[in-house]
Amino acid sequence: MTRSPKKVLSGDYKVGYGRPPSEMRFRKGVTGNPGGRPRGMTAGRAKRLALQEAYRPITVREGDKVFTLPTIQAVMRQQGRIAAKGNGPALRHFIDRVHAIEQEEVQAATKAAESIPFSSVTDEERAQALIAFLERTGLKVSPRDVAKGEQRDHSR
Repeated sequence: MTRSPKKVLSGDYKVGYGRPPSEMRFRKGVTGNPGGRPRGMTAGRAKRLALQEAYRPITVREGDKVFTLPTIQAVMRQQGRIAAKGNGPALRHFIDRVHAIEQEEVQAATKAAESIPFSSVTDEERAQALIAFLERTGLKVSPRDVAKGEQRDHSR
């Protein structure tokens, strides 16, 4: 019983499944993906493109009115509508996001109030200045919350 040679050197063999024509086979020393990843598409560029799209103006219709809004604002409006209709995951995400933003605002205001250089300013005066700043930005806090450095929960 004789076996055929394992490697056929010429192109004279049966073409079929797993046996491409010799001109279509990978050549030695040449990669299978000669084009590779396109140059210039880095993570930083992708983030910039995402931000461009987030702030790209789009037209939105509410009833008879037509508005031009940034995409992110339209998305937030839609998520607020879905949350208001009672969608649980959208409601949780929307409340969590708003709460996180309020916490960031309170922390920034607290940091700004603590950076007042005057040693003659009392803690009460600093807290009142912080409350005034937060009310100007639309957030409502109590002096007790300012002392703790947290935002009051108005959802109840």
